[in-house]
Amino acid sequence: MISVISVDDHEMISLGLEKLFSETKDISLCHSCKTREGLVPFIESKTSEELKDMIAMVDIKLEGQSGFDAADYLIEHGIKCLMYSSFSNVGFIVKTMEHKIKGFITKNADRAEIMEAIRTVSRGETYIQKDLLSDMMYVSGILVTLTKKERELLDLIAEHLPNEIIAERLGLSKRSVENYVSRIFDKFNVKNRYELGRYL
Repeated sequence: MISVISVDDHEMISLGLEKLFSETKDISLCHSCKTREGLVPFIESKTSEELKDMIAMVDIKLEGQSGFDAADYLIEHGIKCLMYSSFSNVGFIVKTMEHKIKGFITKNADRAEIMEAIRTVSRGETYIQKDLLSDMMYVSGILVTLTKKERELLDLIAEHLPNEIIAERLGLSKRSVENYVSRIFDKFNVKNRYELGRYL
């Protein structure tokens, strides 16, 4: 039996998953909570042997915190994680891989794909929602061409910060930031931040 932890700040999501799993023979919901802190008592009450058979479905954005922090905590305790989000930005998928998280699906995935993702991750394999794979491969190919400074800028652009604030954060002139941003646009083959946003 695959035991699933749901970490989502929308209670209806966890309730929906519980109902969905009740229709299967090999998956069940063992715990649900809205924050990283809600995980701690449950995780600390389990043995490492019990935890190794669990996987967690974690929303990217929780109540005032990042789902990636919750995932990092779970991974430290030997639990495989699957990010389950309403966001389909490729940047989130890349970040998922960087955090050693095993999978990514969106909340518009159909029930068959949700089940496939859970079973795949429970086996220790990686699962990315099928219709997001091509964009992820495209972005991954571009990211390896970025310099360290360009990657820093890209992360700040993803936070929707204006060039002036980015310049302050990185100790650069506004002109230097504009040049970096222009090079990033060229590498992604986009004309502006709006077009770049598809990949972030």
